[in-house]
Amino acid sequence: MKYTIENEQINAELGYGAIQISPDDTKGYRPFELFVSSLAGCSGTLLRNILTKKRIPYGRLELDVDYVRNPDQANRIEKLMFTAKVYTEESIPAEQAEKLANLVLKNCGMIQSVIQSIEIHFQIQSILSGDN
Repeated sequence: MKYTIENEQINAELGYGAIQISPDDTKGYRPFELFVSSLAGCSGTLLRNILTKKRIPYGRLELDVDYVRNPDQANRIEKLMFTAKVYTEESIPAEQAEKLANLVLKNCGMIQSVIQSIEIHFQIQSILSGDN
């Protein structure tokens, strides 16, 4: 990975291609957005793999993320709440959804990298395919 900093923008040359990073969202992706995206990408992909491995059929996954930041401490991220919406033909029982969520928290490398310093919650909502 290579990063070049010029003015209010960081240009990153990454494996997939180039991206622009900036605290100004008119000039690039904000670092906060990229940080949360790495956690969402890791946990969402892991959830997809777990559903497939457990032969739980689904049509689509969506992740919503809410957050709490502390403006008195460098605007640090204090809490992230992930809600995974799993569109299925049959509802996933609440107990099974909780077990799946715990598997994601335990096995997502990005979440495990920060879970000691950020409170992280992950929940799964089963949404019947006809409800979307």
